[in-house]
Amino acid sequence: MPMLHAVALLLVLAPAQSVLSPEAAEYNTKAMRFYDAGQLAPAVDEFYAAYRSMPDARRDLAGREQLAGSMRSTLLDLHEQTGEAAPLCRLQSILQEHADALTAAFPNDPDKIETRSARARHEEATLQLAAFGPDACKPPSPPVTAAVPAPEPSVPAPSMSPAAAAQPLDDAIPPRQLKIAGGVTLGLSAVLLGVMTYGLATEAGQRARVADINDKPADCPLTLAEFNDLQTSREHALAGRRIVIGTGVAAGVTAALGTTLLVLAHRSARTKRWSAAPWWSPTGGGLTLHVKLGTAR
Repeated sequence: MPMLHAVALLLVLAPAQSVLSPEAAEYNTKAMRFYDAGQLAPAVDEFYAAYRSMPDARRDLAGREQLAGSMRSTLLDLHEQTGEAAPLCRLQSILQEHADALTAAFPNDPDKIETRSARARHEEATLQLAAFGPDACKPPSPPVTAAVPAPEPSVPAPSMSPAAAAQPLDDAIPPRQLKIAGGVTLGLSAVLLGVMTYGLATEAGQRARVADINDKPADCPLTLAEFNDLQTSREHALAGRRIVIGTGVAAGVTAALGTTLLVLAHRSARTKRWSAAPWWSPTGGGLTLHVKLGTAR
């Protein structure tokens, strides 16, 4: 009799053999850490990973039953915390998967207690979901995006035919306008010649003044006033020379331009095969000529 009590005590104190595979036990340990920390959703994920690591419903029956129960209790706790239907939807899906796997593993025992328990719990979850309506577990519809109107086809710009593109525009200047432009240009040339004459006179006068000052005897030094007068006269003489050079060149260009315009006006009155566009600026001037080639009629 004492020996029997010792054997019974040994059986009670001996640690129970785990029904989980080593991989499933590792997932189960992670799940319990999340559960103890109050993180129920990650805990369910780890329980489910442990459940899927033991796919044989017949061989791993005890371990799968244990994990299914852990997932059920955790999902019910999560539902109580959030009040949402999502935990119940996942529980319903897991229990359906569990019941189907048991039915396939034990086809000759459809009333097996584990199978009946899984179906009963599945019905309980379905009844709880009824309070959320028939579409409680329906996936949310994708967001409606506003239809972007198709861009209107751009209308190509009308292209010119080669014949039309090659046809030159008739930009000949009337003879009367050429005569007017030529007269104005020659008048401007005369004005420039007048300015050039003024520059020549200025330069000559200032150089004469410089010569007078320089002709003083060598033993008679220049006073301060004479020295300043000498410098001023030299500067004025240099300015007069610059005026002569600039206006002389401009007068020559405008004279040639005006003469050309008058000649073109005379010829254009007869043939109208020449056209010109005079231009000038503060830095120069010019004449753009257009000549129409071909036989004269």
